[in-house]
Amino acid sequence: MFQMKKIGFVVMLVCMALFVACNDKKNSYVVTGTVPEGIENGAVVFMTDYDSGLIIDSASVSQGKFIFKGTADKARAISLSLGYDLQADAILDKGTLSIDMSDPYSAKGNPLTEKLNEFYFQCSEAILLTRNTLAEMDESLTEDERTQFEDALFENLFNELDEIPKSYLEAHPNDVLGAMIFYIWMQNQRNPTAEWFIEATRFVGDNVLDFGPVKQMADFMDKMNKTAVGMPFVDFTIEYGNQDGSSASLSDYVGKGKYVLVDFWASWCMPCRMEAPVLAEVYKKYKSDRFEILGVAVMDRRLESIKVINDDGYTWPQILDAQAIPLELYGIQAIPHIILFGPDGTILARELRGEAIKTIVAEVMR
Repeated sequence: MFQMKKIGFVVMLVCMALFVACNDKKNSYVVTGTVPEGIENGAVVFMTDYDSGLIIDSASVSQGKFIFKGTADKARAISLSLGYDLQADAILDKGTLSIDMSDPYSAKGNPLTEKLNEFYFQCSEAILLTRNTLAEMDESLTEDERTQFEDALFENLFNELDEIPKSYLEAHPNDVLGAMIFYIWMQNQRNPTAEWFIEATRFVGDNVLDFGPVKQMADFMDKMNKTAVGMPFVDFTIEYGNQDGSSASLSDYVGKGKYVLVDFWASWCMPCRMEAPVLAEVYKKYKSDRFEILGVAVMDRRLESIKVINDDGYTWPQILDAQAIPLELYGIQAIPHIILFGPDGTILARELRGEAIKTIVAEVMR
């Protein structure tokens, strides 16, 4: 009896293994690709999952070709990359995909991938047409006429770059293709706001809103909204942030009854250092019990920050080693980013540069 049970158990395991193998075969995919001439054998093509942002596979180039094999539990948006210059996007699903890495819109093999490349191509064509129209602009136009012509042209372009994704989202409001198109649409906005993002979400469903890059964008928009002009400052503390090694907080300076101009900068950022003479001029003129400037070194090495502070003669207070902490809190995507805070800590202005710094500080210090 025991022997019969043992045989029955083995048969059951074999059946289960065969079932899994059949399922794996049913859900298997193959991605074949070619690379441009000059790419050496052994060069690595990486496959990145857009949803997680993680590299999920890699393949070596051999004789100008590469191949990926695996199983797909669901359709995924992926990017294939080779070095810094070659990239192609696709929707990975069961079946076969073919990609020519010299053409970013070449991926073929399933309807969703081909629709994605059709979308990319339409957007690129709209941009190319605008570029060509600019190049052919009538040289006899006055400066004002040129400005009006360019403004109208770019307004038309961005309107078209809004309408193209909407047309695709009508048919794909809640699948992986819709997620990619919605993400690209949001990325291409001139001046995105939290309100605009919320309004745009009415075109899509929960699966799109749960897509990794879209969730990150929603989080970014939320932080932008919470630190918009008119909102109270958001505090942060940096351990060892002071030059003497003690901790430093934004609230050590902001919300203490002074206007505070906060400059988020880094030693490697030349545009940041080009703002320093303007800050020095403003600091010399307005430094008082009503006005202060604070530098916050982000994404930088402590010693390199200190060297620039000394070499360039920064005389205003600094918080060092802030890294990405304030960038994430304030939704800052690029530096320099200069914010003016009121005496009670209210955000009065963001993204100040050059003459705009002098103008607004002069206004509040009257």
